[in-house]
Amino acid sequence: MLKLNEEKTEIIIFNPKHEVGINEELRLQVGKNTVSVASLVKNIGIYFDTSLTMERQVNTISKACYYQIRNTGHIRRYITLDTCKSLAPALITSRLDYGNALLYGLPSTLMTRLQKVQNSSARLVTRTHKREHITPVLNSLHWLPVIYRSQYKIVMYTFKALQGTARQYLEELVVPYPPTRSIRSESGAFLVVPTTRRMTYGNRYFRKAAVTLWSNLPVTIRKCKTIDTN
Repeated sequence: MLKLNEEKTEIIIFNPKHEVGINEELRLQVGKNTVSVASLVKNIGIYFDTSLTMERQVNTISKACYYQIRNTGHIRRYITLDTCKSLAPALITSRLDYGNALLYGLPSTLMTRLQKVQNSSARLVTRTHKREHITPVLNSLHWLPVIYRSQYKIVMYTFKALQGTARQYLEELVVPYPPTRSIRSESGAFLVVPTTRRMTYGNRYFRKAAVTLWSNLPVTIRKCKTIDTN
């Protein structure tokens, strides 16, 4: 039996941008409380809005990371490079990674804001001037750019689902492609492509994103059975 906290129960309905507001009058009775439809909710630390723009989530991540960057900056001169390399993932980049699979497919304007956060963190760690190119700095730290970190996580979920080591609900979404006859694609380790109705939201659907990213990998990687393969 699910026990709800009546005072903290919220309702949100996800709609395309042109349909936002059509369910504002909806009400739900939970115990003695009447719950109205919210335009923004928070679930396990992640903000969701009615159009799934994730803008509030990006703002929250950026604000929290810059706070940690400023605090670490005050003591940077007193700590070693190795110490700062340990602090940055714990205080800053871990916030960029939390729930980042939900950021897949967002507009470049939002992803660029998060990339600037990572760039600032990398410059802090290496004490690199803001006018110097950031790509060599990220490479020296072995940090994937923000956009690839979300893609990497989705691909890892896909791999684990195919190997039977992921959650069951993920394994049910990742379906290997079964060719009806012997063709070249039979040995390509492809996945069944799901049908989606909306381009904007459908491409961000985990099953569609998994197929897209998995299909772009080299066949030698798709056929791997362990992540330790060289």
